[in-house]
Amino acid sequence: MITEQPSRRILFAGILSIAIAGCGDSDGEVADTGGTTGGAQSSGGAPDTGGTGGQPASGGSGASAGLASGGASSGGTPAGGSSATGGAPETGGTQASSGGSADTGGTSSLGGAGGTGGMGPSAGRGGSTRGGASATGGRSSTSPAGGNGGSTTGGASATGGRSGTDPAGGSAGSTATGGAAGTGGGGNTGTCTASKATGTNATGSGPHQVTVETNSDPGINEGTIFRPTDLGGAEKYPIFVWGEGACLQNGLSNTAAMAEIASHGYFVVADGIPNGTDNRTMDRSQLEAMGAPLIGYIDWAIAENDKPCSAYYQSLDTTKIASNGFSCGGLMSQGTVMDPRITTWGVTSSGMAGADPSFYDLIHTPVLFVEGGPSDMAYDGALEGYQAISELDVPVMWFSKDIGHGGDLGNRNGGDFTKINLAWLNWWLKGDETATGKGLLVGAGCSYCSDGAWEVMSEKVP
Repeated sequence: MITEQPSRRILFAGILSIAIAGCGDSDGEVADTGGTTGGAQSSGGAPDTGGTGGQPASGGSGASAGLASGGASSGGTPAGGSSATGGAPETGGTQASSGGSADTGGTSSLGGAGGTGGMGPSAGRGGSTRGGASATGGRSSTSPAGGNGGSTTGGASATGGRSGTDPAGGSAGSTATGGAAGTGGGGNTGTCTASKATGTNATGSGPHQVTVETNSDPGINEGTIFRPTDLGGAEKYPIFVWGEGACLQNGLSNTAAMAEIASHGYFVVADGIPNGTDNRTMDRSQLEAMGAPLIGYIDWAIAENDKPCSAYYQSLDTTKIASNGFSCGGLMSQGTVMDPRITTWGVTSSGMAGADPSFYDLIHTPVLFVEGGPSDMAYDGALEGYQAISELDVPVMWFSKDIGHGGDLGNRNGGDFTKINLAWLNWWLKGDETATGKGLLVGAGCSYCSDGAWEVMSEKVP
C-alpha cells in the first residue's frame, strides 16, 4: 500500500518554483500546446496525364490542354504561347484545375506553372522553375509537398519540363505524360548536412552497433544522436527523444542508457551537445516551451527521413515516436504531451508536482513512470501524477524501487530503469508482447511484479 508523504511534497514543490532555473534535479510540469506537426511529403506528383482544361485554340490541342502529349506539341504551340514559355498567361488554360489559369498558366519565367493555380488532381504545371515534373506539376511552388521536377533542383530532363537549365521550363513537359510520378521531383528534396561522429564509444546489449553523432542543422544542433550504425535496410527505426537530468545540455549524460536503447533499433536524440555545460530553464506555465527542444528534434528527424540526400532517408519509422526524460528532463517530456505524433511518453525519476489540473486534460497516450522510491526527491510528485492519470482513459504503469534519484541509469546498459523503459518502447512502438516487451512488464513474465523490492501499479493496461 502506497502512502503519500505530505512533508516531502511540500519540500519538493518548494524546489520547483514557477520558473525553474536550470531545473536542478527537479520535477513538475504544465500543459503543452502541442508543437508543430509539419506537413506530409508527397512523391512530387501523380503519374496521370495531367491538365484537363484549355481548348485546342488556347493552350494546346486536345482535351488535355497541353499535357496529353506532354506539352511537346500542344503545351505551348504558337497559338498558345511559345514552346519556351509553356503557354502565355492568356492562353494557358481556362480553369484553375487545368494546369495554367490566367495567372498561373505559364509565363516565360515560370514555364507553365505559377504559384498556386491548377489545384485539381489533373492540374498540369510541369516545367516551371519550381513546378514539378509529374503530370500534376508538383502541386505548387509554395507547397512543402510539391516536388521540384523540371527545376534546377527537381531533376526531370526527360519527364517534367525538359531540364532545370531552361529557365522557362522547356515546353511544359517533354513526354507523353508530362513527367512520371517517380521522376517528377522527390517531394522534399531539400539540402542535407552530414552528421559528424563524436568519437564516443557506446554499446548496448541489442543486435545493432551504435553510432553517436551530432549535426549542425538548426533543430538538431543542440542534440546528440544515438542510432544503429546500419541504415538503409528493411528495418525502420522508431524515434525516441530524451531530456537530461537537471536539464543539463550534455547529450552524453546518460550514454549507457541511450546506447542501450539505440542498440535495439531506435533513432535516439538526447538533449544537449556532447559534454555541454549549459542548462535549460523550465517554466510550468509554458508547457509548449518546455517541450520545444524535443519537438524540434522530432521535426528534424521526420524531415531527414524524407530527403533522398540524407543518410537517414527512409530509415526511420516516423509513425512511432516516444519521449522521456530524467528528473528535469521529464518536464521536457511532459511538454510533448499534446503533439499528435507522440505514441507514448514517460518520466524517469520525475513527476507532476504542482501541475495545473488542465495538464491532465491533454493526455491522450500511454504513460510510464519509473521512480527511485521514497528516497527519490521526485517520488511524491510522481505519485501525484500517477494517481491523477490513473483516473483517465489511458494506459499507465508505475515501477519504483527505493534506490534514489535516477536509480541505476548509470549502470551497465542503463540498469533496470532502462530495461523497463526499453520494454515499454518495444511494446508500444514495435508491438512486442514477448519477454522483451509487454511480457516483461505485465503478467507471469514480469519479474518486477513478483519482486518485493519493486512497487508496480497499473491502470487501463490492455
